[in-house]
Amino acid sequence: ILSLALVGLVMVCSSCLMFIYDPLQLIIRKLDSASSPLHTGATYKTVLFFPTNNLNYNMHFLLREILTNNNATFNDDGTVTYSPRREFIVDLANSVGDAKIDRIIVPNVPLIGIQSFLSDSSFISNMGFSAISTTLGSQAMLNLTVDEYLWGYEDKLVTVANRFLPNWIDFGKFGILERLMNRDNTNEITISVDPTKRSSKYDYLLTQEEQMSQFHIVNWNGSPGLKEWGFVQPQDDESSNNTKRCQLVEGAFDGTVFPREMRENRSLTLFRKAFCRPVHLEFIEKTTTSQGFKSFNYKLKDNMFASPEENPDNECYCYKGKCPEKGLQTVAPCYYDIPIVLSQPHFFNVAPEILETINGLSPNEAVHGSIAKVQPDIGVPLDESTLKIQVNLGVGKTKFNTKTRPFNDLTIPLFWIDLTCRDLPSLIWFLVTLITSVLPLAQEVLMYLLLLVGLAMISGAALLTLFFTKTVVPRSLSIASEYSPIPLISIPSQYFKSERRICK
Repeated sequence: ILSLALVGLVMVCSSCLMFIYDPLQLIIRKLDSASSPLHTGATYKTVLFFPTNNLNYNMHFLLREILTNNNATFNDDGTVTYSPRREFIVDLANSVGDAKIDRIIVPNVPLIGIQSFLSDSSFISNMGFSAISTTLGSQAMLNLTVDEYLWGYEDKLVTVANRFLPNWIDFGKFGILERLMNRDNTNEITISVDPTKRSSKYDYLLTQEEQMSQFHIVNWNGSPGLKEWGFVQPQDDESSNNTKRCQLVEGAFDGTVFPREMRENRSLTLFRKAFCRPVHLEFIEKTTTSQGFKSFNYKLKDNMFASPEENPDNECYCYKGKCPEKGLQTVAPCYYDIPIVLSQPHFFNVAPEILETINGLSPNEAVHGSIAKVQPDIGVPLDESTLKIQVNLGVGKTKFNTKTRPFNDLTIPLFWIDLTCRDLPSLIWFLVTLITSVLPLAQEVLMYLLLLVGLAMISGAALLTLFFTKTVVPRSLSIASEYSPIPLISIPSQYFKSERRICK
């Protein structure tokens, strides 16, 4: 009976402890601190759309981006440092065309870009470059295979620039996607895994929620800000009050993992080096995905690529004293000062006067808008998430070059990228299902089962004690028959003579 009561008590106490401390969350926190998701790979789909001669976006090629974060080092201040590495595999089965065979007519980005970069330079610089490009036979438009355009082709102009200006043009072949992705493959990132162990120097720019969010970026290549946009690392004895919020990457996320237990309506900031600046997302709704996972949905802010007058958060992102038109973002400081410009696909949310300069574009939010879906309990990006960015060449007034003059004052669409998280890897899908669906239900059932069975066992022990255990209460004394009587010894009466005393 005592054992039954003790076992029941242990079960009831276990149920109460499960209710108070939530062991599932304790396990997840322990895994967060003891291990790292940084050693695992994630698969994304990058869909590239190219303009044909009439700028209809028909051809697309699908690449699988395999992300592996290497050399993870846990630091004493609650951070972890790692180096991401991205590799791309062409998915021929889901591509329209063959990248090694199909040819496209594309602008000569090195020629037009460098000539545009020199537009503010001296007469001698412009004339000299124009003469060199003419001598080398550089053409304004090129006929290349898709593979050459993306991953590199021999260009005499690039070869000469690399030979004589290696500190500026540090590559011998030019591939537009290779140059973009190169920015994402040469980084060392430090993120926070235990925000309680460190404090930020920029707490006056970051919200408390941003500072205390797990997995937010602390440093990118050793710096919390972007020198391309004027960030200067203060010395130990210097004040950081001159830093602007738009110069910081601290507080942003790299897009592969987000905090657990996210609240509704909080905004998110993403950063990839290829974007050259943080990208802000705003919360729009809470839904359930087709796989049954709870999802918080976010989209790019409509004024993300707006002028500083419309969006003060963009005050840093003007280049050479000139701010881009609405819907455009120059990333020239990150790409050799060649005027590469980002936008949303088909110039969605771009100023009408820019859209009117290009025929065949039909911006539509349903097709060209971005949406990020995050499972809020464990902070992983979900299927159906898609970030769409268009890469353009923003041409200024080129001088003394008849081949580049037709492109003056145009923003030329090059291609757009649909960075999509679809088909979660089976291991991640299993873990998300286990943590969000199976284990919570199992824990709930176990908690109430322990409580009910424990109470039943304690009650059973009490009933056994009350009704089935007899207590003997003696009513009379008796002598058992097996005992023999004690023999009596007769004593003569003379030994009991009374004795008289006379008292005076």
